[in-house]
Amino acid sequence: MKIAAIIYLLILTVFLPADFSSVRGEEDSVGDDDWTVITCDGNLLMDYNKQRIIFFNNVLVKNPRGSLRADRLIIFLTPDGKKVERTEGEGNIHIQMEEKTGTSDKVVYYPEEKKAIMLGNAVVSSGTNSVRGGQITFYLDKKEMEVRDAPDLKYIPDEDYDVHF
Repeated sequence: MKIAAIIYLLILTVFLPADFSSVRGEEDSVGDDDWTVITCDGNLLMDYNKQRIIFFNNVLVKNPRGSLRADRLIIFLTPDGKKVERTEGEGNIHIQMEEKTGTSDKVVYYPEEKKAIMLGNAVVSSGTNSVRGGQITFYLDKKEMEVRDAPDLKYIPDEDYDVHF
């Protein structure tokens, strides 16, 4: 099924010239930093009426910025079918970006806004530091993070600070 998904994505690159045009079948054959490879162990469903693509079972999304694993990935296209409106990963979300790792129940990514929202049991770790919350929003172009419903924050600074109460 991985080969079928890769072949399908190669075909999509001809018809989706906007944000989705960087999908390629082989990582090594791409010379720039604007590519994305999506594979899955299950089926691939194209719903032309609803303008969406669904990948099932052990979905892996890789690009130069990192990787994402999910049980299922849904790509929602714009009404004209030429751009990605948003993507939703569901179930057992694992994200790796640079030195950061994250887990959650669901993740929603908005490419136009360069915003990713991790929902449900969201945890982000970087080295010995971690944060947990009901919702963690990443603003990728600003390299900022917003945490909501945060019951747990663990931060160990690189330097010692004097704190007076």
